[in-house]
Amino acid sequence: MTATDKTNDAAVSTPRYETGPIVVGSDGSPGGDDAVALAHDLAGASSRRLIAEKVPGVTAPSLGLVGLAEREGAGTLVVGSPHRGAAGRALLGSVAHHVLHHAPCEVVVAPRGYAGRERHPRIAKIAVGYDGTAEARTALHRAEALARDTGASLHLIVAEDPVVAGIEGSDESRPLTNAPAVLKAALATVAPTLEATGEHLDPGWRQGGKSIADALAAACEADVDILVVGTRKPLDRLLLGSVAGHLIDVAPCAVLVVPHEDGG
Repeated sequence: MTATDKTNDAAVSTPRYETGPIVVGSDGSPGGDDAVALAHDLAGASSRRLIAEKVPGVTAPSLGLVGLAEREGAGTLVVGSPHRGAAGRALLGSVAHHVLHHAPCEVVVAPRGYAGRERHPRIAKIAVGYDGTAEARTALHRAEALARDTGASLHLIVAEDPVVAGIEGSDESRPLTNAPAVLKAALATVAPTLEATGEHLDPGWRQGGKSIADALAAACEADVDILVVGTRKPLDRLLLGSVAGHLIDVAPCAVLVVPHEDGG
């Protein structure tokens, strides 16, 4: 096999989220119930297998969740939200953040109260944080696959600064020169069978002291059910706090973090 053949094989390799099961571990807490409910909705909308196990919540639950995902060859790991007030965020939040750092697959964080939602379908609108980078295109591709599974519509959100995870202020994080053009080009790539809309955030949000994560979260307030974001490189899983890590603390909806293509 030539180097070119290997490159082509890598380019067409099947994403892990299509081959691995949806895995969820619950400790019986409200956050665990939310995760289980979201996992069932995701599995019900696709042909993927669901593996749900009880994970002890007293001793290092994050290690149990990551170990479960590794053992089962998970394509998606679903966990509960850190939204539980100051004390709860310190405990459950640390679990969600640890899982984001160490999971071998994409991670979905269920929002608080998801299990009690009566609206059906509970996944009707999927948003994507988009900035035109390769990581953003990976996130958009993942969001399209999820939209096909669930029948949901797509909504692209473009900010003047990069919105997929990475370190804000780094040399790689340069403002977009033409957000409307980036948005238009991205929408043109979406499959015509999917309903897709988009918006670019007013760059004035920076003057209000908000972070990109806060701006994205605010854009999802109305009717977004899942926000999909990507990571810039495997190392960012150790430095995730700038965008994706903060989103799981502030987003009003579920957050799906797509790992870098070389990162798992």
